[in-house]
Amino acid sequence: MSCLQDFPETDATETVTLLYLLNSTTATAPDSINDLGLWFKADALSASSGAAISSWTDSSGYDRHALNANGSSQPTYQTNVLNGRPALYFDGNDDFLQSPYDIEYKTVTYLAVARFTKNWNPGWGAFGHRMYIMSQFGDFPENASGLFFNWAEVAGAGKSRISLRVTVEGIGNVQAGTDSNQNEWYLLSGQYDGDYVRLYSSGTLIDQSGLNAGDIRNASIGFDIARHLATTGGSDTHRFGGYIAEIILYTRSLSDSERRGVECYLGLKYNLSAGDGCE
Repeated sequence: MSCLQDFPETDATETVTLLYLLNSTTATAPDSINDLGLWFKADALSASSGAAISSWTDSSGYDRHALNANGSSQPTYQTNVLNGRPALYFDGNDDFLQSPYDIEYKTVTYLAVARFTKNWNPGWGAFGHRMYIMSQFGDFPENASGLFFNWAEVAGAGKSRISLRVTVEGIGNVQAGTDSNQNEWYLLSGQYDGDYVRLYSSGTLIDQSGLNAGDIRNASIGFDIARHLATTGGSDTHRFGGYIAEIILYTRSLSDSERRGVECYLGLKYNLSAGDGCE
């Protein structure tokens, strides 16, 4: 029996309001949750539009700033990109930033607001081209985790995806992913909880790996933004091309309520869908 049948004097509007409150999520500032490892947001910077960025401030409280001293491969600061807020633009050729701090974690949560603009290149073939938003993922064995878009040849044409990949000790690479669209803004969340990799888009679960229990490999490198770090002497060929407004990393798997709170923070900030009930 419904609430209105049980209590006929109850106004329908009050019932709807109650249901909304029961299902609502309050936006949560990222630094109000424990185990925040990295937090890069473009609006923490003060620069003119088009200015090259040599250091992206880490707002986690640990000052693990992302750096690049080479002016020719620095991203640029762009104003009024998304909901009146700035973003960093990476050209997809050689732009990158690196937070050179090795952070140990056994489980992980990534969140990001990003849009890739890089075009498909048939020369990449079926192997594909990974466009890392952020990763601690070099060549074996220096590979731990990474959130990335990917172009690959499928049925003779380029097809793009978004994935979170982690390396589980004793198992290898485990990932969750789904198809994505070029030139579309994404509010992404990905986590590994010691059993499963899960990927969320706009607050909705879109893919989950099979059961792969274990700990994430402890790589001894830092975190790269917009590139794969070739740690065995090769070239850093996998490059992100597009806009990144914000990246957040926690050194554990957040609870559903914690994750939803930060998703709502990002959704309200950038006027992107983060699921129902954000306030």
